[in-house]
Parts: sequence; structure tokens; C-alpha cells
Amino acid sequence: MNLFSLVKRRGKGAGTTADNRLSLNPAASAEDLQYCKIIADARSAASASIQSQARKRLQQMMAVIPSGTTHLEPNSLAEHNAGHPEPIAVKAFYIDRLAVTNAEYDVFVSSGIYDDMELWPMEVWQHVLQFVDRSGLPGPQSWSGGKPPRDRLRHPVIGISWYEAMAYANWVGKRLPDAAQWQRSASWHTGQNGQQTALRHPWGNSFDSTKANTWSSGVGSTVPVDKYHEGCTPNGVHQLIGNVWEWIDGAFVAPWNENHLLGGYAEIRGGAFDTYFESQTRIQFRSGQPLLFRGGNVGFRCCIHLDEVQIAPQATATA
Repeated sequence: MNLFSLVKRRGKGAGTTADNRLSLNPAASAEDLQYCKIIADARSAASASIQSQARKRLQQMMAVIPSGTTHLEPNSLAEHNAGHPEPIAVKAFYIDRLAVTNAEYDVFVSSGIYDDMELWPMEVWQHVLQFVDRSGLPGPQSWSGGKPPRDRLRHPVIGISWYEAMAYANWVGKRLPDAAQWQRSASWHTGQNGQQTALRHPWGNSFDSTKANTWSSGVGSTVPVDKYHEGCTPNGVHQLIGNVWEWIDGAFVAPWNENHLLGGYAEIRGGAFDTYFESQTRIQFRSGQPLLFRGGNVGFRCCIHLDEVQIAPQATATA
């Protein structure tokens, strides 16, 4: 089966319903979330049935993004002055169909990662003890008593820093997408053979408040990660626009902070439930937050290179 067949058979109708989103179950185990690690680890002693289940979950939970190119807007004054950027080549990869939920992150917290300093980069050691919830227990800033709100288990996890998002991604055997991968996820299907200008949103050039949870939608808070199905990409990636901004694996050089006088920034993409300006909901819009920011409107999703899980033949295709 070639790569395009894999992409096409995993469209909006595949793996995007609550029934298929098995890891939304608050009782999910670590193994339910670490299917990429099970598949990718050649030394894994997992049985054939466990391997088969892991591959099934991969197909349900993640979507294939074909290889191709994308154009990123300037991320600094220096880049802006350099003129029109060259297209960036992106290898084929899988990306989560849905943002990481409170239920999924609860399994991560319960695994004791916050207590194991060896799993955190040295530069953040002094801050890990401050990654606590409202009651002072390890976990997202928005939680209490070490647990998420019971009525928001299927909502995206918020109140987590870039470091916490990275730690979760490593724990499940994935990574955060970089800027080119995130943008490619939202726009690979637009244009003809990558030669035409990409659309502003996964559904077209005109913003539509019925297809994304932003300020103009009138909701005023996060919603479950599988809502706004009409705003999906054709291969079933939800909420790349709206609900929560998403942490990116890459620095953001803010115009007011090009010398990093206030500490490092990471890029965020996609807008959130409280994003007012429609210009900030464009696929191409880039912004950032401090690495330690734990605000209530930033979440994340994960990705992994196609060749790391060896699901499809190593074919390359351009959309």
C-alpha cells in the first residue's frame, strides 16, 4: 500500500469518534498511550497481540501527513529583512488527530514523572517543584488535588509549560511537532502539488466561527477535543485552529525580545477559545510564550516520523 492510499483511507470518518478514541477513557493505562514506543522499540518483548493492538491504536489515534514542503512566515526581524523564505521540506509523519486530553495527562502524572528528576532537562530542575496544581500537588496549574476536573476529562489539558508538554511527548514515545510539521498538518491538502498558495484555514480562506472554538464562537472556554468536526483537515485532524494554542518544538523570537532578555520563548500555533482577532487563526500565524508559561489557553499534541513506526512502505509523496 502506498502512502497516498494510507492517507486517503484515514479520512474524516476514521478514528475520530469518541468510541474510537480509546485513550479518552480516564482509566487508560500507560501502555494504552505508549503505542508508538511499543512499535518503535526493536528490542520490545511485547507479544504479537500487544504489537497488533499498538498498531491498531496508532491508526486510530494519529493521521498520516504526506511528505512535501511548506512556507513559514518570518519568526524574527532578521528573517523578515532576509526576504521571502525558501520552502521547507517536511518528511512524512504521523500527528495526533486530537490534542492531548486531561484524562491522558492524568495517566502521565500518576506514573510519577514529576518525581523523577532524571526525566527532566537539567535547566528546568529548579522549576519542576513549581509545576504544581492549585492545591500544591504535581500537575497542571488548572487542576486541583492532583486530578483534573471530572467534567473536563475529554477537554485538552491546559496549564502546562513547554517543558511539561515535551516530557509527556517523550514519555509516550513521540515528540512535539516543529513549526513546519504543524503547518504542513493543516495545509498539506491545499493547492495543487504544493504549487498554489496555501489556504488560511483547513477548510478554506474565510474564517467560520462554526468550525473552530474561538472568541467569536461565544463558548468562552475549552470544549472536548473531538468537537468542531467540520473544521477538521480532510484526514481527520481536529482543532488545529481554535480551542487551545499548541506548543511547538521550536524557539519563538519575539520582536520585543530578540535578545532573550526575559528568557526563552517557544512557538505556539492555532489560536484558542479566547482568540479575538481572526488574523491569529490563520494556519500561517506564528506567536510564542515563555517556556515556563502555564496559561489556561495553551495545550499540545504530538507527532512521530513515519519511518520510526514502520507502518507504511518508505514511499514518498507530495501533496
